[in-house]
Amino acid sequence: MSLTRASLFLGFFLLISGWRCLSQDASYGSATYTPQQLHEMLVGQNRNAVLQAFGRLPNIIRGNDWFYENVAVYVPEKDEYYTLAVVCFSLSDGRVWQVVCYPH
Repeated sequence: MSLTRASLFLGFFLLISGWRCLSQDASYGSATYTPQQLHEMLVGQNRNAVLQAFGRLPNIIRGNDWFYENVAVYVPEKDEYYTLAVVCFSLSDGRVWQVVCYPH
């Protein structure tokens, strides 16, 4: 294989791999939601429901807050994706009271 063909193949592979990462987030339940929709879906849910919604454990747990990195939550007002979702659990009943999304 010539050097040009090899570099084209590598470029195509990297492009496909990048799209695959975004599509993987769809299986986590986040790529098709806006921050408001994600908040409405998870508020009042327990930890098991959050695990099922994202399909995985959080990347970071700090106190009662779960941090999910590498998600794709679409923000239509800014026409961009936020890649960090923070799920905040209540101290009193252990249910979600707030979900906040940030660019990462």
